[in-house]
Amino acid sequence: MLKSLEIPDPFQTFVAKKYANAKGAVYDFFSGEWSYTCMSCNEDLFGPSRKILTKIRLYHSRNECLGGY
Repeated sequence: MLKSLEIPDPFQTFVAKKYANAKGAVYDFFSGEWSYTCMSCNEDLFGPSRKILTKIRLYHSRNECLGGY
C-alpha cells in the first residue's frame, strides 16, 4: 500500500544528490550563477560564469584571504 501519494520531483532529487558533497564551484540553475565557499575563511564567492569565478577565487585567495602567497 502507498504511504504517500506525492511523487518526488526527479530533477530536485538529482540536484540534491549531485551537489550533496560539493567542495568546488557549484552552479545554481535558478539564479544562473556559480558559487564557491572559500576553504580557509568560509566566505561565499559568486560569479556569472565559471571562468570569472575562478578569477575571483584566485584574486580572493592571493590578496584578501591569505594576504599573498
